[in-house]
Amino acid sequence: MEGSGASRVFDEKMQEEEVEDTYFVNNDMLISSSAASTSRIEVRSVWAHNLDEEFALIRSAVPFHPFVALDTEYPGVVVASKNPYCTLTLPQRYELIRANVEALRIVQVGLTLSDAAGNLPCAIYSDGTCVRYVWEFNFRDFDINRDRYAPSSVELLKANGIDFQKNQIWGIDSCRFAHHLATSGLLSFGHFSPVSWVTFQGAYDFAFLVKMLTCDCKLPKTVREFLHLVHFFFGKRVFDVKHLCKHCPGLYGGLERVASTVRVERAVGSRHQSGSDSLLTWQVFYQIASRVNPQLIDRPEHMGTLYDLQLQ
Repeated sequence: MEGSGASRVFDEKMQEEEVEDTYFVNNDMLISSSAASTSRIEVRSVWAHNLDEEFALIRSAVPFHPFVALDTEYPGVVVASKNPYCTLTLPQRYELIRANVEALRIVQVGLTLSDAAGNLPCAIYSDGTCVRYVWEFNFRDFDINRDRYAPSSVELLKANGIDFQKNQIWGIDSCRFAHHLATSGLLSFGHFSPVSWVTFQGAYDFAFLVKMLTCDCKLPKTVREFLHLVHFFFGKRVFDVKHLCKHCPGLYGGLERVASTVRVERAVGSRHQSGSDSLLTWQVFYQIASRVNPQLIDRPEHMGTLYDLQLQ
């Protein structure tokens, strides 16, 4: 993909003859990069006990699915500005994000992998069942009896199926997750990587991942230093759908509204579940990249730009 525009890659991939690539076998499950169009989508729920095997699947899928959409769930916002958000300067907006991420602990991370033609990794079972997958990682870090949180946000997460007690017992330690992420093939570490990251209003998403990847260290003090770390870990091919929407007439609002505008329906799960939201984020991005405004993602100024943290 190096040296060619993202939209051209989409066009080329969609015009290619489909070739079925089988690349992982696990008992009665065969992971394939292509499968019948009738395959359903499921969320693979990841806990401490199955983290190793799920990242083994991800490592096998990455060469064939170099697009990854990201979503995080966390217990709200606990540090607020005294001034209206729209009046804050760039340093003030970043300081607000930094203060909240340092004060909060992660609850979930959702990852959706795809190829340039929009195909998710597919598991073909011995009985012929074909299932496409996204991943949802559940963390143990947040303790509702100890840590800070916004009550309304916690109630919203509970209402959408997150069981904080279960997370405490069975959840993943974020340091262990960071180790697996670092060896997954998804990160660039300052080198060229064919992987593209997609998010929606993703400053908080990447801030939590940077926090985990730097062993829970404090985030950088300036937005430039923070974006340097984002580009170091995730490469320059980072796309924020909320930022892209500013350049697409008629696209505005939250993820649900934008999805409705581009006629994408939620395929699995519900709002505020990270696996489901990462999939919806990917599907909206795919519509923008392939149909709404394909030239947009070729423009360098939109790569590596996070909504609300645009450098002038």
